Amino acid sequence: MASDRFDGDSYKTNQRREWDQVAGAWEKWWSLFEQSAQPVSDRLATLSDVQAGQRVLDISTGIGEPAVTVAKLVGTDGSVVATDQSPGMLAIARRRIADQRLSNIELAEADTEQLNLPDGEFDAVVCRWGLMFLPDVHEALSRIRQTIKAGGRFATSVWSTPDKVPFISLPMGTARRVLAPPPPPPQPGAPNLFGLGEPGLIERAFEEAGFEDVRSETLTIRVTADSPEQYRDFMSDIAPPIRTLISERSKDVQQAFWNAVVDGARSFPGPDGGVSIPGDAILVVGRK
Repeated sequence: MASDRFDGDSYKTNQRREWDQVAGAWEKWWSLFEQSAQPVSDRLATLSDVQAGQRVLDISTGIGEPAVTVAKLVGTDGSVVATDQSPGMLAIARRRIADQRLSNIELAEADTEQLNLPDGEFDAVVCRWGLMFLPDVHEALSRIRQTIKAGGRFATSVWSTPDKVPFISLPMGTARRVLAPPPPPPQPGAPNLFGLGEPGLIERAFEEAGFEDVRSETLTIRVTADSPEQYRDFMSDIAPPIRTLISERSKDVQQAFWNAVVDGARSFPGPDGGVSIPGDAILVVGRK
């Protein structure tokens, strides 16, 4: 049936709306997440060989990373263009940039698959956890490659498979176990958080897009919360897929679900009664 087919345009519209809805929550929880995620920004900047004075593109910047990290490296003689499809996320990125008094970042609302940027414009491109949300990764990689100068690099991070990213997959696995009926499987062809996590998948996509010297590595982050309940609140606020999963369930079912998430989080004890839940990021870099 036609209604069962994946519709990329509708998906993008829904994505934009969902990220706009949680933009304020990302601002609220940014410090908790960024204490674990900052090493990924730092490593992406290193892999893409960001240098002072360069012009760099950040794809799917969200509320400003790795754009802010890169802007400090390129300095006042360099510049950063940071794109995202969500105006709500970009509005918060703009405030964060102003708070840090950075004048070398330009923000732009843009569809990564249809980047309207000059060919050969950038010395390097970075993207932190953005590619797996795109309906056509191959088209996006080809377009990204076109924007890079000869010899420049593109470095990105994606999430590994669910079993290696429990800080995200714990609530999703809990939903399949606790909710009746369980949530439906992902629609065939639809992007998902772990869609590029299978070994070798993103590396092959880079090579098919024409990148050379492609290599990858794994960096494990740990999301640390003061308590299992704080982790629950964090995930409840910032994750559109989880909110969607339980939004139409009764209050009792939702409460049972979140209680089970708290119980699951206790399996990852951290210091002082908190929790520390790991997640593997796959970092990939290729040269034009």
